[in-house]
Parts: sequence; structure tokens; C-alpha cells
Amino acid sequence: MKDKNFIFDRVSVFFGDKPALIDVSFKLSHPFFAVIMGPNGAGKTTLLKVALGLIKPISGKISVFGLNPMKKPYEVRRILAYTPQLIHVDESVPIRVKEIVAMGLLSKESPPRIKTKKDEKAIMNALTLVEMQDYADFFFNELSGGQKQRILIARALIRKPYLLLLDEPFSMLDYETKCEITELIYSLYEKFNMSILMVAHELSPCIAYDPYVILLNKRVYALGTLHEVLTEENLRKAYPGATKVKDLIILGEDHG
Repeated sequence: MKDKNFIFDRVSVFFGDKPALIDVSFKLSHPFFAVIMGPNGAGKTTLLKVALGLIKPISGKISVFGLNPMKKPYEVRRILAYTPQLIHVDESVPIRVKEIVAMGLLSKESPPRIKTKKDEKAIMNALTLVEMQDYADFFFNELSGGQKQRILIARALIRKPYLLLLDEPFSMLDYETKCEITELIYSLYEKFNMSILMVAHELSPCIAYDPYVILLNKRVYALGTLHEVLTEENLRKAYPGATKVKDLIILGEDHG
């Protein structure tokens, strides 16, 4: 990988006449550990989908390690992986953990998609990375929220990405589990030189790891370390309903 930069340059996205992203610009250099924070409807998930080449902006430029996802989406998806929100995973059909993880591997293959012994080993290796190797034969819908999140991360890791995109990995988890998931995600960045870009409604589980923060509400209102970004002035700009009670800023939407 010659180009180690992940760049959004004045990117705007509209759905009809409604803006989702307006002149969004930032630059991250691999390897990075970064969090996109903002209120509901801020365009956080849209930003991830633009990076994946799933949504086309009306203006601006995007470079994912030197690749334009609008022109070379399949090449981009070979070097990054995406973990969706748990609420977007269909659990109505019983499916085993190892089959969920295999989806990340076999999705790159042409039909017929038949698992080999090498694939089986890769599946177990991915499960071991997230400490879920003993759950390979469990049904996904039998697991706790934190365990499910680990499986979705394993499904992404089996692709051996340079960049891991995570959409709300803390959703529907208790605080202790959020901290465990953060520790896991940070270990991937630290041990494997993997870039991490995740959407999060709250940063409290991340404080110890001092992530780079992008404060977003359609526009970028602040960039920098957690302590640089989370000022009262910046939060009031990004969260119109922000209220201060003594020394506590209440943002709404379970933010505080």
C-alpha cells in the first residue's frame, strides 16, 4: 500500500433536496484509531457508505489509500471491511456462528462458494482473534449482544482488511460490555497495524485510548483528540439541543 491516507475533501451528499453531508473534509493517515461522533441523522452511517462506494456524493473527492471508491469500489472493498449495527442483522433465520463468519470470506469468491479446509482454518483464526473460538457451532441468535458484536467483527476480520469500519458497535450493549468491545477493537489497531474508523454515540468507553474524533452533524464541527473536540462550544454547535446542568452537558439521545 503506497498511499496511506484516507481523505474526504469537501464531500457533499443529498437525498433529494435534503442534505446528508455538507462539505465534509478530513484526512487520516494509516494506521489510525478514529471515532465519528454526532447526533441521530448527522450523516455518520452515510459517511461510511460513501467510503464503501455504496453512496455517490454530488461533489467532493474521496481517497481510500489512493483508491476512489466511486470508480474502483471492488478494489476498495478488498482492503477494508464493514461491520453493521446489530439492529440491521436479520436473526429470524437460525444460522451458526461459523456460517456468519464464513460470509465474510465467501462473499469474495465466485459461485459456487464451497468452503475448503483452508477456509475452515481461517474461520477459526478469526474467531480466536475475538475470543469466540468456543462458540463456532452456536446459533447466532443464542448469543448475548456483546458476543454477537464480536462475531460481526470476526466476519470482517476474516477479510484481513487494512481498514475496519464499524457502525455503532456499542448499540444495545451495557457499559461494561462496551468497554470490552472497545478494548478488542483497540487491540486490532495496536497489534495488527489496522486502521479503525467507527461511528459511536458515546465516547466514554474510548476515553482511555484517546481516539481521533470527528464531530459531525452533516458538517464537520471539530477534528482532533477527544479533549480538543469535546468542548462546550463545539458540542453546542453539533447538538442544537445541548443543555448544561452545573458541570454536566446533556446532549440528549443518551449522550452526556
